[in-house]
Amino acid sequence: MGINIFNLQPTVISRDLSGKSFLIYGERKSGKTSNAVKFPKPILLAFEKGYSMLSGVMAQPINTWREALEVKKQLIKDADEVARGDAKNPDGTPRTETYFKSVIVDTADLAYDFCEKYIVDKEGVEYLDESTNMRAYRALSREYDKFFQEIVKAGYTLIIISHATSKQLKEKGEKYDKTIPTVPDRGFQVIARLVDVCAYASYETNDDGVTTSTLTMRGNKHLEAGSRNKYMSEKIPFTYQALCDDMAQAVDKLESQDNAKVVAAPAQMFKDVSEKVDYKTVKGDIAKYAKALKLADNGLEEPVHMDKYKSVVETYLGKGRMVRDCEESQTDMMVLILEELEAYAKDNGITVQ
Repeated sequence: MGINIFNLQPTVISRDLSGKSFLIYGERKSGKTSNAVKFPKPILLAFEKGYSMLSGVMAQPINTWREALEVKKQLIKDADEVARGDAKNPDGTPRTETYFKSVIVDTADLAYDFCEKYIVDKEGVEYLDESTNMRAYRALSREYDKFFQEIVKAGYTLIIISHATSKQLKEKGEKYDKTIPTVPDRGFQVIARLVDVCAYASYETNDDGVTTSTLTMRGNKHLEAGSRNKYMSEKIPFTYQALCDDMAQAVDKLESQDNAKVVAAPAQMFKDVSEKVDYKTVKGDIAKYAKALKLADNGLEEPVHMDKYKSVVETYLGKGRMVRDCEESQTDMMVLILEELEAYAKDNGITVQ
């Protein structure tokens, strides 16, 4: 039970887009959604109904956070079934790939608004700062983060779309403007730490008067942008193919110049390999160890083994707390207790029935 760090394998970099995440924000009508739907097997989570002029798009309108959670649940269920080899086509034949490979959230701004409404309703308040100890702010950040994290960990490519605005900042007495996504600050903090690429979509007009859409992937004090791959270009034409080509050359440089190990297949670096544990089973197993330690104290002058049991329990639950009072939300702490009891029983030659 639990983690074994001695079975770890070195990470690799995949050329595949699976599990990678992007924030593309920028000017209106700059091609954000029209390019996002060119990613492999996309589903568009349409918080904003901006797909009326796009043909052939698999779009799911989202009107509440509950609907967003329903979609996420179905996506994860499909990925789990494929991973287990249980996925079937409508005709009953085995299916080896998920129905969708790319998930587009359009826009992050409206998704955050819906998530906020979900949290304030859950807290029974009208505004976030009316919640007890303002805990709704923390709940909102956790809920918003969980939504995106679970999609990426399931192996999907995630494309998050937002609009752009300008914000005045001050640094060392100097005031300056910076172009940033319109998603609220707390929402942006969640997204920024997740995505591999944060890119700004805009228009540029050349000397001949021709206007083209560009994608900037290197930021500065006046523009929010960046990439985890240092070899991605500062600016490229904004097309899906140009983005793929630039990612490919950047990965090539990681391989040739940084000696990175690169593979073609999707890398399962986010796959959850944690052991799934059952609350009732763990609680029952702890009870077995408690019984065995109590029996082992028979004939001893002091209840040394039960003292150890109490010490372990108090370490994880707090003084005076007992395992029988644990709720399902405390399963992780119970697992830690069980692991310590298992090790203690083994070291002391105590048999558990």
